[in-house]
Amino acid sequence: MSVLARVGRPWHRALAALAGLFAAFAVGVAQPPVEVEDPKGGLKKRVVVEDDPVAKSKDEHAAPTTPPDVRLDELVAGADGAKHPAIKALFQRNRVPFDRLTTKSATMQIRPIPLARGERLPLTFGVQEYDREGRPTDPQGINSTDVRKVEYFEEIVVAEANQVLGAKPLGTANGPDGWTVTEQLDAAELLLSATLRFHDYARARNIRRGRGWDDFRKPLFERLREVRLLLLKNAVAGNDWGRVREVGTRVMAAYPGDAAVAAEVAVARVSETKRLLASETHFDHVKAKELLDEFEASYPGAGGAAVKAIRTELSRRAQAAFARAVEKKAANDLTAARDALTRAAALDPTVPGVRELQRELKTGYQTLSVGVRQFPEQMSPATARLDSEKQVVELVFEGVLAEVPDDNGAARYVPGAAVVSPHVVPGGREFLLRGFDASATGRYGFESHDLVSTLKLMGKRPETWNSYALPWIDGLPTPKDNVAARVAFKQGHPDPRALLTFKLLPGRWMEGKGMAADDAGFAEAPLGTGPFKLQPGARGDGTAPRELVLVDNPLYGRWRDRTSQPFIKEVRLVEVAKIPNPVEAFQQGSLHVLTDVPTADLEKYRSQLSGRAQDYTAVNGRRVHILALNHRRPALQSKILRQGLMTAIDRERILNEVFRAGRPEFHRALTGPFPPQSWATTKGPTGQTVPLVNRDLALTRIRNYLFDMGAKAELTLLYPDGDPQAATACRKIKDQVEGLFKDAPGRKLTIALEPLPLRDLLVRVEDEHRYDLAYVPFDYPDDWYPFALGGMLDPLAAERGGRNWTGFQAKGTGADDADSRLGQLLNELRAYRAFGPLAEKTVEVQKLFNECVPFVPLWQLDRHMVVHNSVKIYTDDTDTPISPRALNQTTLFQGVARWRLE
Repeated sequence: MSVLARVGRPWHRALAALAGLFAAFAVGVAQPPVEVEDPKGGLKKRVVVEDDPVAKSKDEHAAPTTPPDVRLDELVAGADGAKHPAIKALFQRNRVPFDRLTTKSATMQIRPIPLARGERLPLTFGVQEYDREGRPTDPQGINSTDVRKVEYFEEIVVAEANQVLGAKPLGTANGPDGWTVTEQLDAAELLLSATLRFHDYARARNIRRGRGWDDFRKPLFERLREVRLLLLKNAVAGNDWGRVREVGTRVMAAYPGDAAVAAEVAVARVSETKRLLASETHFDHVKAKELLDEFEASYPGAGGAAVKAIRTELSRRAQAAFARAVEKKAANDLTAARDALTRAAALDPTVPGVRELQRELKTGYQTLSVGVRQFPEQMSPATARLDSEKQVVELVFEGVLAEVPDDNGAARYVPGAAVVSPHVVPGGREFLLRGFDASATGRYGFESHDLVSTLKLMGKRPETWNSYALPWIDGLPTPKDNVAARVAFKQGHPDPRALLTFKLLPGRWMEGKGMAADDAGFAEAPLGTGPFKLQPGARGDGTAPRELVLVDNPLYGRWRDRTSQPFIKEVRLVEVAKIPNPVEAFQQGSLHVLTDVPTADLEKYRSQLSGRAQDYTAVNGRRVHILALNHRRPALQSKILRQGLMTAIDRERILNEVFRAGRPEFHRALTGPFPPQSWATTKGPTGQTVPLVNRDLALTRIRNYLFDMGAKAELTLLYPDGDPQAATACRKIKDQVEGLFKDAPGRKLTIALEPLPLRDLLVRVEDEHRYDLAYVPFDYPDDWYPFALGGMLDPLAAERGGRNWTGFQAKGTGADDADSRLGQLLNELRAYRAFGPLAEKTVEVQKLFNECVPFVPLWQLDRHMVVHNSVKIYTDDTDTPISPRALNQTTLFQGVARWRLE
């Protein structure tokens, strides 16, 4: 807390009021983590809500042990370790931040005050002077008329650092004898960096308050930057390569995207890599590549011809090693071939033929086989409909950020195409992208303008799920250069990071070829910046299972934080329906993952695969199954018919008879549009959800609909062919609806069942809108369910291929006032970023939804997966894998670049 204390009651009241204002501001801006129920009903997870993009960024300079306004621990440690007495004294006298106050009668060191120079001091105010030990004394009153000068800690330290740097041997002024240039620079850097930490901490906590302090940070920041660059130059001049490496890494981390710093670091890195390449040892050559990778990760595209020349030389040596590997393989000297091939891959994994020969020689080459229910065909972000297609998208493409789970199923966001997590800037996010140049062979390049082109392509089809994030994004991104960009937000979102997970396309390349985002040719042969690339041609035909093969993208692993990634070099998606015996395939190691295993089959896999594979039930699921209603059909514009269908279905009975296989702990009936255990689902007075079934009411409503002689008495229900459980569930839905009229006179409602291959069914529903009823899955894209429901029911997204394939509120569908209110409310919710009001409004959303029935909610099925014990799921660089149960089985390959087969 600030120590400036006004003497007298009026000042105390003003300070209290001001403190209250700041407290209220903090409450209004910062959102606490939201506790959300786990889908299994027991474990809780936390959804961390990020700060508002227009608010100031969170303080990232928390003190190691002691708050930096009390003591700078790094200067205490520096004083203890200093060998030169002048440096020890420098650190000791600045270890406690202070301002220097000069009055008519004295000069004193006082605790830092909140007001900057130029701001009017109160007539009378209180200060705390430090004693000789650096301890604050009791407050004492000062009259502002007695004040002659106030010097602030930030400017005092800059002056002290300049004095150190100006002395011999670095400078020309006389100074203490016996210290070295390195000691001078190290002392100035430590002093300045500690003071900058204090300043940022003080600004974040109103110890330094108001815009008057903006002018104090810049000279401190710039002087520290100059000193760090001098440190780097000094290390290069002294051929202290260990020091060059250490300082270079520190500078790159501190100043990403700084062109002037990039130029200096490039000189240092080129000098060191040239020295390493002059060595005869392969280890030094690999070290040269790692140093170059680290530089390009921080400054993509920087360094000019000198850096490109080093990269060319590394590639030349890799090609020579690859040629030796080919020669040794031809001579049947496989040991020597593998050794040469390992050397080639370590220097440049992009050399043509390296991956193929690795596969052939089985050198560091791991292959993961995953069973898929439907074979993927359209595999771009804009066209993927099937789970297998969405899984390919996860392998081939990446977003600015990637969503990865932890063991509890909670989502967190890590850099994807961004080099590091985006910086919070007023109104948006700023980041560096992992760019690369186009190759001479015609391979596309990637840079910040591809981000712009991606959003342009998305903007041409704003009604699709691929463009779901666009309502929050304000126009096109602003590239600062080829790798730096800023995305602005037009309105707040509870977690803007979720909006930056959209998949990036080779946008300039696609625009140059006249492609749309949903281009069919691109979807059949997609290419992106993700960890894998598609190998043309499906393996297997006829009765043998088809396999879609994806091999590692060598461009992905060129970054220092991605060295050797992906660790699995090949992923095969295998048509599971044609695998004669999946259990045997697991036993033989030719199948590693199988998703969506029916509950009834769990015991079979457990008993036959004990010790080889294990089943897992997802802890977090956003998929629900619904009965889609086509509001474009006149019959389904009748609200009483829709309400009758919703209340006619006994969901618990169908779950017991079809899906649970005697396991009542699995699968849940929906009581509204959202997953039953999610925060968005309304609970009854007892804390339980309220079932939708009411067959007496259903009969009354449907009979009232049928009283109209023009009413359609038969509806067709589409369901996916090849899914026995879906077929049985739809037969039971038919029986339950028709069973309402078993003993009732008059007209009856009947349902005709029509099975279709899943892709054809989805085309009929989403593109052609040729259906009455359809049994389909719906995946909420993130944990902010009302937003996605609003996207799904958006009347502006009701065109072919749009999100609103039900046609709810589309033109000519007879929407009434309640329908309009639901649509309006869902649209208004986009402007909410605070969780409290959003949750409150969601109660009204569910109530209106169950009255309007845009679609019939059915159930959320637990998703089981069998995973071979050799598969280890890592989502970060720790040594501890997470459980496969945390994965989202729709996209599956979250963090796949770090997965391993062990």
